Amino acid sequence: MRDAIVFSTWSWEMFNVPERVALALVSQGSRVLYCEMPVSRFRRHGRGLTEIESGLYVFGPECAGGKLSRLPFAGERQWRSVAHQISDKAEKLGLRNPVFLYSHVDGTVPLCAEMKTRGFPLVHICMDYPEPYQYDLIDCSERTLVVPKSVFHKLRARYGEKIQWIPQSIHLSTAQNGQAQAAPPELASVPRPRLGYLGPLYGRVNLVLMRAVLRDHPDWHFVYFRDSEELNIPNAHGAGWHRPQDLARYVAFFDVGVMPYDCFDEKNLHCSPLKLLDYFLAGLPVASTPILSLSDFSDLVYLGDTPAEFSRAIERALEEPVNSPKREARKEVARKHSTEMLGRRLMEVLQPKERPC
Repeated sequence: MRDAIVFSTWSWEMFNVPERVALALVSQGSRVLYCEMPVSRFRRHGRGLTEIESGLYVFGPECAGGKLSRLPFAGERQWRSVAHQISDKAEKLGLRNPVFLYSHVDGTVPLCAEMKTRGFPLVHICMDYPEPYQYDLIDCSERTLVVPKSVFHKLRARYGEKIQWIPQSIHLSTAQNGQAQAAPPELASVPRPRLGYLGPLYGRVNLVLMRAVLRDHPDWHFVYFRDSEELNIPNAHGAGWHRPQDLARYVAFFDVGVMPYDCFDEKNLHCSPLKLLDYFLAGLPVASTPILSLSDFSDLVYLGDTPAEFSRAIERALEEPVNSPKREARKEVARKHSTEMLGRRLMEVLQPKERPC
């Protein structure tokens, strides 16, 4: 397996798809340079090159400022500077013929073009329904790796075999190490049953649906992460911000994992939630609106569209026996979606058509 550079939309602590791709590549013997989003050197310094585990190096490039990236000539010059910083670190690490994987960051086509000029094969990671600007990132790639199967079929209809599917993944050692023996303090005062949502409300949750469900069932308590004023109901509890790696310790103290996505939004309808695997690894019953990716797990998830249907889905999840075989089946699904398994899939889709730099 060749080495890789992974350019992310976030920082390492967000631990989303690009971060898991980096771990998956390392699991197959690649050495990986993971690059965070550039920060303005006038505000703070980017993260220095750090080996966070064997073969995995994290680096934070610096730039003059985010607003300059939008200007035609200044932006191109700034992205060339970022490409130079990344290339310099890759050379210092002695990476072997690395491929450049990048996620969805608006305005980064100049960065991709510069990395291509420097001889790095381009691979785009499409983890959600594509934003309009993302088609430019797909166009300039040699290959695009797509997580949601419905989006995979949509893009393959236009781009053919350059589009490859990869599964969602969970890093088992991180998730299992995060499990706790005692309830976190934020949950101690929240009565049961607890309906847990591992994420913020903004842009994802159908707030109209959840308000109706919670008002009709005042004895149910909904826990979400990152404080918000969007759901000001006594039985809705914001737990503040936590690193994704730390959320697993909450799951053991939920009664139901809920995913009340707003399916009117294409991004939500087509999403492939990371939180589903966190719920599944604990065997937790799950109630969700019918996002498309759940068709593969229809026997393990309780679905509902309207407030009445979603309430019934939650009721069925609460009624599920603790010895139900569905709980072990969910755990097995999560184990089969490990980052090591993702690494094996990446070997399949990245190696056959490698081009020498």
